[in-house]
This record gives sequence, structure tokens and C-alpha cells, in this order.
Amino acid sequence: MMPKHCFLGFLISFFLTRIAGTQPARESLKPQRVQFQSRNFHNILQWQPGRALTGNSSVYFVQYKIYGQRQWKNKEDCWGTQELFCDLTSETSDIQEPYYGRVRAASAGSYSDWSMTPRFTPWWERAKGL
Repeated sequence: MMPKHCFLGFLISFFLTRIAGTQPARESLKPQRVQFQSRNFHNILQWQPGRALTGNSSVYFVQYKIYGQRQWKNKEDCWGTQELFCDLTSETSDIQEPYYGRVRAASAGSYSDWSMTPRFTPWWERAKGL
């Protein structure tokens, strides 16, 4: 469960950025090269910081879904993380299902748009690595 102060901060920042219209900042914060890496039966979502992000002042929010589903699910352990990766092994345990992951960044009260992975099917990625 997300701490209440994080959620409140998210809501305040969300509304402030909507009012201010920070489109150029949003684009420069957007995480780059978002992709799954599958090694030793662990499925890790990885990304690089956006062009405007340097240092550790940014946080990231991770969501995932199965191909064809409408609703994205939050990965609670990676909601507001400062890491550039998130372990989605448990969430991608059905190796024949195709999945998507996405990440958004926040820094100094501004939020990026979501950056999404290509479709990821765990068994296919494992087969390519053999």
C-alpha cells in the first residue's frame, strides 16, 4: 500500500502540472529505452532517465498489464522508486502470456507521460536466450 503522504503529494503535483501546462518539461522527463530483460527466469523492467533528469531528484512509477486487458496495475514496490529497474517476475509468471510494462517519472512537481515497453512474452524471451 502506498503511504498517504506520497499519494497526497502525487495528487497535488498532478493538479498543479495540469494547471501550469508543462508539456515541454513532461516530454524531457519521459523515461527512455523502457524494456524487459529476462535472465535466469527473472523478468526485470529497466529504463533510462529522461533527457532532463540528472542526479537522484526523480522518482518513477511502474505499471503493467497482460496484452488485451484494459486496466493497468500499479506495481506497489516500484511506485515512487528512485531505481531504474523494477522486478516484475511475480506479475509475469504465466510464461505464455504477453505483457506490457510502462514507467513515468516525476521531478520537482512535474510528471512525464508514460513510456511503454514493446510486447513481452516470457517464454519467447527465454527461448531467444538459449
